[in-house]
Amino acid sequence: MTAVNTSAPDPSPPRQGVRLPLARPVVTYVLLGAIAVFFVLETVLGGSTSLVALEKLGAQVNSQVAGGACWRLLAAMFLHIGLTHIAFNGWALFSLGREVEAFYGSGRFTTIYLLSGLFGSLAYYLLGPDVLSAGASGAVFGLVGAEIAYLLRNRGLVGALGRQRLANLAVLVGVNLVLGFTIPGINNIAHLGGLISGAALGCALAPRYQVAWEFTATGPAPRLVDRMPRWRQAGAVLVVLVALVGGVALGNQRWAGSAAVLRQQAQAASSAGDLAQAQTLLERAIAADPTDAQSFFDLGWVHARQNDLPRAAGAFEAVLKLMPNQPDTRYVLGLVYADLGQPTDARAMLQGFLAQETSGERADHARSVLETLP
Repeated sequence: MTAVNTSAPDPSPPRQGVRLPLARPVVTYVLLGAIAVFFVLETVLGGSTSLVALEKLGAQVNSQVAGGACWRLLAAMFLHIGLTHIAFNGWALFSLGREVEAFYGSGRFTTIYLLSGLFGSLAYYLLGPDVLSAGASGAVFGLVGAEIAYLLRNRGLVGALGRQRLANLAVLVGVNLVLGFTIPGINNIAHLGGLISGAALGCALAPRYQVAWEFTATGPAPRLVDRMPRWRQAGAVLVVLVALVGGVALGNQRWAGSAAVLRQQAQAASSAGDLAQAQTLLERAIAADPTDAQSFFDLGWVHARQNDLPRAAGAFEAVLKLMPNQPDTRYVLGLVYADLGQPTDARAMLQGFLAQETSGERADHARSVLETLP
C-alpha cells in the first residue's frame, strides 16, 4: 500500500528586505564650513551686502568673467548677500546635502554639487545681465535635480516613502521657481541651470544597484551593490566639462564688444596712462549702448585728464540726462563749469549737489568753490 502525502506544500521562504547602501555625509559639512568662512570674510571686508567686498572676494560680474576672470563662476558659489541669503541656502544645503551625499557617496556628491553650481553660473553668464550675482542656490538646485534623478531611477527600491519625497521635491521646485519669477533680485536663471544640470548629472552618476548574496552566521543575506563602472562616471564628467568649456566660449562671444567689457578695457588703458586708447574704447562702448551712463561718466573723466574740459562737460551732461539725480555727476560737472568760467551753471550744479550731500569732504569743497564764484 502506497502512502500519499496530502499535506500542503512548504510555503515559499519569506521575502527579505534589502537596505539601500548609504554613505556617511562628510563633504556637506565641509561645504557649510567653507560658506561660513567666506561669510566672515565678507563681514570683515565691509559687510555681506557690500558690493565692493563681494566683488573683491569673487562674486559673479559677467563683464569681468568675459574679461578673463572665469574663476568667478566658481567663487560666487561660496558668497552670499546678507544674513537671510546665507541662512536659507545654508539650511537647504544642510537638509538636501546630507541626503544626496548619502545616496551618491562623497565623491559623486562633490562632483554634482560643484558642476551644477558652475552650470548655474554659466547659465547666468549666457543669459543674465551684467549685474553682480552670488550664492550657492544654483548648486543647491543641482542637488534637488540629482535627488529627483536618484529617486526616479530607483523607484522600485524606495517605495512609498520615495514617491512621497518625489512629490515634496516637485512642490519645492515649483514654489521656488514661482517666487524667483515674481520677487525681484532672485537669480532664477542660475536656479534653472543648476536644476537641469544636477538632474542630468544625477541620472548619469546614479548608482546601478544589483543584488549580491553574502553568507552570515544566520545564513545567506542579500545586499545591494553598486555596479556603475568607473569609466562611465569619468566619461559623464568629461562630457560635462567639455560642455562647460564650450558654454564659457559662447558666453565670451556674447559679451565681446559689449559696453561693459569695453568700459573695463578702457579703465585698464586709463590706469596704464593710455588716455587715447581709453577714449577710443569708451566711444565704442557708448556706440554699443547709448544708455550706459557709466561709459559717459568715464569718458568725461578721460577728457578732463586730457584737459579737454568742454568735451568733459558734454560727457557729464549726457550722464545727467540718463540719471538726473546722480550727485557724483553734479559735483564733478559743477567743478568743470567753474574751471570753464561758467559761474551760473557751476552754481546750479554745486547747489544741487549740496541738496543731496550735505556733509563730508566733497560737500566742504563744493561750498569753498561756491564762495569763489563771481
